[in-house]
Amino acid sequence: MHSLFILQTFALLSKDISVLISQTPRSVCLWSWSPRDFGRLVGVITSGARASLAPVRISRDAMDYVRDEMLAIIDDFLEGRRFLGVFKSSTKKDLAIDANALPTVFDPDKSHSFSAPLMHSYVEIIREIGSGGGVSLSFAIPRPGSHVYIVERGDALSGILKLPQGLFIGYHKFANLEIDVNPIALDYHIAVLGATGSGKSRLVKAIIEEVLRKAPNYRIVIFDHTGVDYADLSRWIGFENSISVIDSSNIVLEPDVIADIIVDQMGLRRSEHQDYVYGAVIEYIRSVVEEVESPLQQAKTRGFGRRNGDIELGELLKKYKELSSKGLFKWDFNQFVNDLETYLKNMNARQQTIEKLRLLLYTRVGRAFFEQNMSRRSTVIDDVVTALFNDAKRVIIIDLSTEVEYSAKNAIVYQFIKKIWDTILYKRSRANIIAVVDEAHNYCCAYGCDPAKDIIARTSREGRKWGFGLILSSQRVIDLAPEIRGNINTVFFSRMQTSGDYNELRNWLEGVEYMEYTLPLLSPREFFFTGLGNPLRRPLLVKVRDVA
Repeated sequence: MHSLFILQTFALLSKDISVLISQTPRSVCLWSWSPRDFGRLVGVITSGARASLAPVRISRDAMDYVRDEMLAIIDDFLEGRRFLGVFKSSTKKDLAIDANALPTVFDPDKSHSFSAPLMHSYVEIIREIGSGGGVSLSFAIPRPGSHVYIVERGDALSGILKLPQGLFIGYHKFANLEIDVNPIALDYHIAVLGATGSGKSRLVKAIIEEVLRKAPNYRIVIFDHTGVDYADLSRWIGFENSISVIDSSNIVLEPDVIADIIVDQMGLRRSEHQDYVYGAVIEYIRSVVEEVESPLQQAKTRGFGRRNGDIELGELLKKYKELSSKGLFKWDFNQFVNDLETYLKNMNARQQTIEKLRLLLYTRVGRAFFEQNMSRRSTVIDDVVTALFNDAKRVIIIDLSTEVEYSAKNAIVYQFIKKIWDTILYKRSRANIIAVVDEAHNYCCAYGCDPAKDIIARTSREGRKWGFGLILSSQRVIDLAPEIRGNINTVFFSRMQTSGDYNELRNWLEGVEYMEYTLPLLSPREFFFTGLGNPLRRPLLVKVRDVA
């Protein structure tokens, strides 16, 4: 009897829904278009609607068609209002096969003999559609009984919504509605997040291509961590003449970076021996500069501890870079070892320390590091940044994959961005530069990513004022420093690497709470798009367009 009552009740409910759907709208105001022009009628709003979220009962013939993340139009024909929304948290039920309705003993083969299927969903309301077109925020609540349509022909609906045109990166996955990135997002920073294989580099490349086409005053520097996604010019068909690729293993390193690398390779703690090694690097640079510029004078004054007549440190580093750019600065292993020993003696280091560092130079660092790795470097970052500001090339790609040492990669990112800031503050004008950091969790993590993290954090805080934007691409949300994440205003996110990344994303962004079961289903090049750059400001599922 209980099952019969359920079936009878469901039949009445089904009949009521059919009546509601078949009602002729009594629109309070006249519209020049019908929701049926853009999609099919699939259900009605049920009781419990709010301004931001409305429950929907899906009609039986649409149950196999409605999907989460489809765009929806709610037609409140009684009040003459229409709303744009997104289907969320859809569930299918069957009153006859409910776990509490089935008897203790039942035959699975006959479980569909009595079936009463139904489907519930929610529409997250994004905007209200104006009678004259366009969309706006609204606190209005759709009435129960309002018709709900799915959007299938978004290309036609775009003329009604009047969304602003910007950087074209793709279409809504289900609606074929073009959703462009507002160019203002370039100054306010963008994050592209997703697991390996989700298509992050293609999305970033789509954004860059649009900047090259539509924002001719912008210049771009890309830090390519792997050397696979951006440094290959064959992937930039039609833009080859605008791009310059720089081998990071040819970049001239600052003395403190050289000292860090040597200490790391020795296996020592920086806090104990970095000052000794840094001082030895400076004295080696001083001796080579003097030897190249004035061999006779150098022969007379060679030695350490002298200060009268020495080159001032700033001038010394300038000459070091000039000689390196001309291929005249060379690193000699034996000479460096001798200079290190002499410097340590002048600093009154213990003989045990001197012998230890000398042996570690031989056993752990070696001749090849100095005479092959270091001597080949001739690209000066100052010169590259100057060329970028002078529009020699609109895109500079730094291939970091050729640099073996992580500390050197980190320092190169720091040196580039620091030099850009120095130039900005010298010129006191907008830079119109975008820095793209690939595998950003290696340079923006909360701990262990200095000095790159600090300069990136500064850019995230202050860059918008000077037209200096960031695009950070990363597999890991949880590894991005909170002070950087908090200043990112446009986010694309796809499948996450771990559940911890999803939880961090949910705590960071609004509107992610309904996506726990949707994110793992996304295919490559499918991203949720939210934030300042999204004209609708709510997470929308976008299929990224094809790129080379």
